[in-house]
Amino acid sequence: MAPRSLLDRLEELCNVDVDDVNTDLIKNLPFTPNNQTSNQGVVTQELLKPENQMLLEELVDKYGKEGWQKVYDTAAVTFCARNVQYLSGRVLVQTSLRYVNDCAAIIKHCQEYAEAFEKAGISRDRFAIKVPFSGAGASAALELNAQGIRTLATAVFSLEQAIAASQSNCLFISPYYNEIAAHLDPGLRPHVKDPALEHPMSARVIHILKTFAEAYAQTGKEQPIMVIASHFNVAEVLAMAELGCQHVTVQGPNLKKLMETPDTLAPVLKKKPTHPYAEFTVAERLKTLETLDPLSAPEWSGRLATMDTDFVADGGKNLDRFIAGNLVLNKRFGDACKFFLEAEEKAKEAIERVMAAKGL
Repeated sequence: MAPRSLLDRLEELCNVDVDDVNTDLIKNLPFTPNNQTSNQGVVTQELLKPENQMLLEELVDKYGKEGWQKVYDTAAVTFCARNVQYLSGRVLVQTSLRYVNDCAAIIKHCQEYAEAFEKAGISRDRFAIKVPFSGAGASAALELNAQGIRTLATAVFSLEQAIAASQSNCLFISPYYNEIAAHLDPGLRPHVKDPALEHPMSARVIHILKTFAEAYAQTGKEQPIMVIASHFNVAEVLAMAELGCQHVTVQGPNLKKLMETPDTLAPVLKKKPTHPYAEFTVAERLKTLETLDPLSAPEWSGRLATMDTDFVADGGKNLDRFIAGNLVLNKRFGDACKFFLEAEEKAKEAIERVMAAKGL
């Protein structure tokens, strides 16, 4: 019997999701993971692997006349469809950042994804679609969830975006624990010994979870389930359980490190909850974070956003206004948009080269 690893420990504390479409990675985990998340960075990396060249050629033959986007989106759905059998939950793809400020285009893209999943034999209860949470994204998510196409609010860096995710009835929400820029520039990474207590994003995670728990207690309405993303190391991943996150989506390198590291910590006493918010409490040692916000401007009043502000009405006008006026959020959201657009463009160029070679 293999020794108990830190990954086993993490799965006892919260639900482990896989932030990758690599089937070998997913099926070789020591337990059945919950969800599989993806984005343009993940899909492009997988599509351009030499072992997927034949798939790319086949997809171009079949869909090239409909354009590179059809080929790319079908590839994303194909990768996800391979993985459903190895998961207990859902597979997720992400809408194009080309549509980030166009509600109608976001809805259309999600409907096209839903059709592709249906053709691949994946029912609506086994997939969801990640929508970067601009005002248009929030407005689109409200309509999509009403249609039965479930969404995850992604590229979330603020309580205001989280409130919009609740107001638009998202199934999931993915705050980024670390900004995209820090993945590209190690000098921007927080170097802390105790991520749960000291990382600058921890307070905002607490604010979001507490706001959702209070909303659930007051209204009985289900709130978005947190699928927190973007971690640099094992310590950060493990800290998500202490913060109270219901799911953590983990990239391949951190999954492997967790699997390889024996669990020598004290036995797990508090297991993961049966409901995301019914029993949520902030850990005693983290309660100071409830009234802090290290990412806010020095002139921050100390007042947190509430559900009283409608961030979804009028095409998400209030959310867009907040994003535009908040320097930290504006930069982090903009960096995410740029990163995913560049990843998509890289795939577009590769697909169009194959199309050109085939005379399409």
